[in-house]
Amino acid sequence: MLAPEGGGGAEGFAGAAVGIAAMEQNYVNLKGAVDSGQVSITPDAATNAAKACRDQKNKFGLLQNRAQVLSQYARSMKTGDCVEGSALRTTFSEKAQGGQNSAYDLFGKAAEIMENMAQTYEAAGKMYHETDQSNAQAFKGKM
Repeated sequence: MLAPEGGGGAEGFAGAAVGIAAMEQNYVNLKGAVDSGQVSITPDAATNAAKACRDQKNKFGLLQNRAQVLSQYARSMKTGDCVEGSALRTTFSEKAQGGQNSAYDLFGKAAEIMENMAQTYEAAGKMYHETDQSNAQAFKGKM
C-alpha cells in the first residue's frame, strides 16, 4: 500500500477542512454580531481589518493557483509505468486538486471566507460612521 490507511486521495486534508469550517464559523459569528449591532468599529479600524482580510485572501488565491499547477505536474510525473506509479500520480493530483477537501478546494473556501469577512468589517465601519453622523445631526438640532 502506498499511503497509510485513510491517507490517500483528497480526504487526507480532512483536518484542514475542519480548520476551514472553524474559520467560517468565526465569520458567521462576526457577521451576526455586526448585523445585530453588538460590534462597533471605527471606519479606520474597519478599513485596516478589511485590508488584512483581503491580503490574506490574496495569499490563499496564490496557494490555490499553486495547488492547480501541482495537480497538473503530479499527473505528468515520471513514476513508472506500473500500478503503483499510476496510483501515486493520481493520489498527488487528487490531494492538490481533486474536489472536496483537496488543497485547491480548501484554499478557495478560505479565500471566499476572507472576502466575506472583509466586507463585514467594511459594513461595520460604515454603520459606525452613519451612527456618528446621525448623532452629530441630533446634537446640532438640540443646540
